[in-house]
Amino acid sequence: MSRKNPFAALDIASVSSDKPASKPGYGMTGAAKNVVRSIEEMAENTKRLMEGETIIDLDPESLEVSFVPDRLSRDDDEYHELKQAIGDQGQSTPILVRPHPDDRDRYMVVFGHRRARAAQELRIKVKAVVKDLDDITSAIVQGQENSARSNLSFIERAYFAQNLLSRGLTKDVVKSSLGIDDAMLSKMLSVIETVPSSMLKALGASKRIGRDRWLELRQMLLNPAHLSVATEYVSGQGFLDTPEDGRFENLHVFLKRYRTKSTAKNPKKEGSAVSWASHDKSLKLAMLSKTKRVAIELSSTEARPFGDWLSTRLDRLYDEYRQSKTENKED
Repeated sequence: MSRKNPFAALDIASVSSDKPASKPGYGMTGAAKNVVRSIEEMAENTKRLMEGETIIDLDPESLEVSFVPDRLSRDDDEYHELKQAIGDQGQSTPILVRPHPDDRDRYMVVFGHRRARAAQELRIKVKAVVKDLDDITSAIVQGQENSARSNLSFIERAYFAQNLLSRGLTKDVVKSSLGIDDAMLSKMLSVIETVPSSMLKALGASKRIGRDRWLELRQMLLNPAHLSVATEYVSGQGFLDTPEDGRFENLHVFLKRYRTKSTAKNPKKEGSAVSWASHDKSLKLAMLSKTKRVAIELSSTEARPFGDWLSTRLDRLYDEYRQSKTENKED
């Protein structure tokens, strides 16, 4: 039995950007992929889905951002292109807002934050559709709209997921909002919970950096020494002067160099090695000793029979060893 589309009754549109949408991916399969496919179809049929809705002009000053932040960068190239397009051609598609829960004269943006901001900076009205949505529905629609347009980077999606959970929403709501499964949510949270918030803000959206690179950074930061030097490094003015789209690579190179230097300064201590051979060369012994471990290897023709003989005498030999330690103490 097919799963019912939870957004069918909302009759709202996912608004596309000026660039063609691409599939959010992230290894989704099964039900998660079906959800995203349905949202992509919504994005491609904005005009049809908006039919029957009233599009009104609102003063951008009457708008407040969503109660769940989903962006780590504000002034990227895409935003400037969007603002330029709106200034030259007008706003081609409306944003979605809902009445503010505490002030009926104001509205809260569900999606279309950048269009609203562009209108505010251009000092023009913003075209909007008003829907009376609760927090859960609003969060789901916000995340699904961003997923449909692949508008958020991996780390911004992870940031959004964490913010949803911190607002008391369930993991099921988060997964529905982002169109992901349990495994992907676990990976997102593992990264966002390891990378300090100050570092996230310094790195920004990192649009070109995908899941695997963030998981690699997370693995590095699990080392307390790496975390400490990385946190200090990203707070420096030199790092912040780096263009945002190059900061992740900058930090990654720094940590790799730091790790290499640390290994060179503190090489791992190898265990001591001992070798022995019987006078007739029929038995050879190699022994590698570490702090709490000794590995012994017997070889040559007498290795197996001598090993069997030795194993039957271990109790007596160990008692002799303990006795010798006692005698040495008495001396």
